[in-house]
Amino acid sequence: MEPYEIRAALDGARFKNRESWEQTRLMAYISAQSNSTKQLKPEDILKFPWDGVRPDANMLVSDADIERLKRKAEEYIKSK
Repeated sequence: MEPYEIRAALDGARFKNRESWEQTRLMAYISAQSNSTKQLKPEDILKFPWDGVRPDANMLVSDADIERLKRKAEEYIKSK
């Protein structure tokens, strides 16, 4: 693993078992909703760090960024 890959790996590690946790929340929600007179949401039962997280505007890639990166990649390939 290269040093630049470490941050991405660490950022993704916390979401490793996300699907399993979502299934657990859904089962708990179904159980709670069937025994409740109130209207519940799954997020009312269990809250997770990824709930409500939206992509950062700085993380969105523009067309200009794509073109710039393509040119850089072509320059890199030519230099090899």
